[in-house]
Amino acid sequence: MTSLQTRLSTGLILALVGLITLAVATGGYSLRRLAEDFVATRLEHDLETVLAALTFDAGNQPRLVTDRLGATFHQPYSGHYYQIVTPQGEICSRSLWDTDLPLPLLTADHLTRTFIAGPEHQRLLLIGRVFHVQNQPVSIIVTEDFTPMDAGLKRLLLEFTLIALLLLGTLLLLQRWIVRRGLAPLEQVRRELPKLARGEIFQLSVQAPDEVRPLVVELNRLLDLMNQRQQRNRHALGNLAHALKTPLTVLTQLTDQAPPIDAIENCWQELRQQLRNIRRLTERELKRARIVGGGAPGQRVLLAGEVRDLIETLGRIHRNRSLRFETRIPPDSMFPGDRDDLLELLGNLLDNACQWARQVVRLSADTDADDLWLRVEDDGPGCSPSQLERLRQRGVRIDESRAGHGLGLAIAGDIIAQYSGSLRLDHSEALGGLLAEARLPHPSGTPALNQ
Repeated sequence: MTSLQTRLSTGLILALVGLITLAVATGGYSLRRLAEDFVATRLEHDLETVLAALTFDAGNQPRLVTDRLGATFHQPYSGHYYQIVTPQGEICSRSLWDTDLPLPLLTADHLTRTFIAGPEHQRLLLIGRVFHVQNQPVSIIVTEDFTPMDAGLKRLLLEFTLIALLLLGTLLLLQRWIVRRGLAPLEQVRRELPKLARGEIFQLSVQAPDEVRPLVVELNRLLDLMNQRQQRNRHALGNLAHALKTPLTVLTQLTDQAPPIDAIENCWQELRQQLRNIRRLTERELKRARIVGGGAPGQRVLLAGEVRDLIETLGRIHRNRSLRFETRIPPDSMFPGDRDDLLELLGNLLDNACQWARQVVRLSADTDADDLWLRVEDDGPGCSPSQLERLRQRGVRIDESRAGHGLGLAIAGDIIAQYSGSLRLDHSEALGGLLAEARLPHPSGTPALNQ
């Protein structure tokens, strides 16, 4: 594909060439019309002078008082000619030297203006009209040699063309400089891409034009998201490897030595327990690795529909406990992120609430210009102040060993951290149990949710 610089330069060159050509053509035509009008005005004056000098004698023969006419009408082949045609005869200027001019059809209604061929290869501009003098039709024409004017116009047009070409060359150099200067930030981005591939830099420079800056910002956001996922995968693999050491050590010991006959049942129970631990650890890290995080601008999930389906699922899971789910979610509320992340987040928070609730689990959503707030409450026993303090100190990396608030809260904390949010655990004033409040900031470019 042709480069953007080439396409812009080609378009500007064609536009400039077209404009210069139009200017030269229009200028040449206008100058020629101006010259013709100037000469025609002078010929109209000569026509009136010839008409004023025309008289008829007693025999109705035309006579011309030549003293009133200019000397150019007496100079041979001067280009200034007149010719008078009457019913009694013709009168021609001395400058014609008995040469007849090809006369056009003249009328008495308006002046006739045209070009005719004259003697000595002259190009004559002719003005003529039919007059009525002493009740006799008289046709009078006057001419002027337009050849010197043509030569002057050609010379002027040539000079104008040369100036236009010089101006065109200057404009082409200027537009090339402007295009290269305007595309310099893109060139900088192009130079940074190989460095990015080699790992020398981690993000592109955002010093770009307004039209390109959103693209650069989005690329940087994707790079940051990819880096987060890479780090998360590395941490997940490290955590999994570290967590599997203990159950694998126990399994190795169980398989290295044969247990006593009376301890076979205990051995099998220990074996099953370690296998469950391995499965639990693997599922935990797989769930963490699936977190998308960092909602893209414009990515939105309708909360009400997803929550309704999720509560139906949880109701079937805990159908033996007769739990009542309360939701306070505005109908048009949106989650600015990935749908799977939303289901994973709310699923873990609600499931933990269901495990500890006596009868009621409540989910409410709220929003402002900057953040989305999701609150999950239950009417269970909650946590003591000392337990809440321990949970706050560990932040989103909550101790998985705590029954009911372990794995689910840890995964929820990981999801919220990927969205640059925060998770607050506290005592529920309304229901008396645990309150888990997730704050999720709106990504840049995503409008606030409806309230």
